[in-house]
Amino acid sequence: MNVSLTNPVVDSEMIDKAITGLVKSSHREDFTEIITWTIRTGLGEKDAQDQLINTLTTCISKELSKGLVQVSIQQLEGEREIRATYEQSLQPIYPRIDFIVKSGAFDVWTTTYWFRVTSTVKLDDLALRMKKDEITGFQSGIMQAFVTLAYCGHEKENPEPFTLFEKKKVLEVKLPEVVRFE
Repeated sequence: MNVSLTNPVVDSEMIDKAITGLVKSSHREDFTEIITWTIRTGLGEKDAQDQLINTLTTCISKELSKGLVQVSIQQLEGEREIRATYEQSLQPIYPRIDFIVKSGAFDVWTTTYWFRVTSTVKLDDLALRMKKDEITGFQSGIMQAFVTLAYCGHEKENPEPFTLFEKKKVLEVKLPEVVRFE
């Protein structure tokens, strides 16, 4: 089963607020070097910081949308009985953002920032179209994702990541409108 998501719906304002707090205060020193490199491109400090926040927010929002919907639908595939309401805690996902400074074909400087997403996904009013024991589409259904987003810094397996927000609703998708089976 191939699934694609169109028009992802993520509360990017909440993610933007969390990332802004991360970059401007609590972990400011973690981002000093990337901001310094960005300033060298001709931006001022505020513009460099704003560009970093925008990049981090955009990447995290896309990863959350794509990752949560894809993983949740794959979980459903193994179900024999699809219930009208379905709730499950998912395995953590680890979005990462790589920043690479290049000079021609050479990498001058590289850094990676890791995040950890733990989530619970809830499906309400779920009705599926099936053909030969395979899900072919949704007749109805709303997916909501509640997420804890943590910043792990440069270590993916950071035992004490910095929590940006906890158990917040970050996704609400009307499945028939945004998920297509191919």
